[in-house]
Amino acid sequence: MLFAHSLAAPSLLALQYWICLVVFVSGPKEQYSRLFRSQTVNQALGSTAAHSARMQYALASTVQRMHQEALPAENERLLKQAWDQAEDQTNLVLGIDDFAIKKGHTYNTGIHDLRGETMLDLLSGRKLDALRAYAEQHPEFSNLNPKAVVMDLAQAFRTWISECFPKAIRIADRFHVHGYVIESVQTVRKSVQSTLSPRAKGILKSHHRLLNPPVDSLPDMSRIQLEQLLAFSPLLREVWEWKESFSCWYEYSPNFDVAQLGFTRWCKQGEEIGHGAVQNALKTMRN
Repeated sequence: MLFAHSLAAPSLLALQYWICLVVFVSGPKEQYSRLFRSQTVNQALGSTAAHSARMQYALASTVQRMHQEALPAENERLLKQAWDQAEDQTNLVLGIDDFAIKKGHTYNTGIHDLRGETMLDLLSGRKLDALRAYAEQHPEFSNLNPKAVVMDLAQAFRTWISECFPKAIRIADRFHVHGYVIESVQTVRKSVQSTLSPRAKGILKSHHRLLNPPVDSLPDMSRIQLEQLLAFSPLLREVWEWKESFSCWYEYSPNFDVAQLGFTRWCKQGEEIGHGAVQNALKTMRN
């Protein structure tokens, strides 16, 4: 059956906007043709079900149902495509990262092909037992041959990756590396803050975020405020300078040899501070 209608418009536009909605009845359980279903689903996957419904002059609920029915097969197709791409890469770089489902309680772990810009899989948990179980249950993961793996500095990730890919270069990602150093600065800030007068304590607490970014990125007024914070404590200034040294080392090391020498100097600078938060950060970095 063929249904056609035209939009109310001038004669020229009427020719341009003549729209046909084709609906085939091919059986008692199949209302729409495979071609119509395929075209509608493809539009919905590329945009939204509502947009596809408007384009096809179909009910949004119908398109939504078609979309939901097509998702499992589309997910399987894209997943296979991503894994095939990862397996074929000669310079594969994997990314391993966890994220909170319920912060402080429940975490999942994502596995990414960073060069291919795809997510390969998502597994429940981030503890070593869960990671090892995943590798045992998914031989396709262990069969990958990554040149490098980018991850945070969590011990579970380091152990897991060294077991699965002993030849891969392990790279600590920028966000987490800086996070450990900044966390140390803020821990020292809190300990210093508790020893200050009420007025100084309030100032330091209100502007504590100025301690985090590189000083070069701050506007002039913020630099003046930062200097006021650092004047409250020699220890706070010392830890902040240690943090700044790390940023410079991370940004400007031109090659491996210079980076290795700079890292040794930075560790020595931290050891001389003698604060527990700094020592914990150094321990994590060295591992």
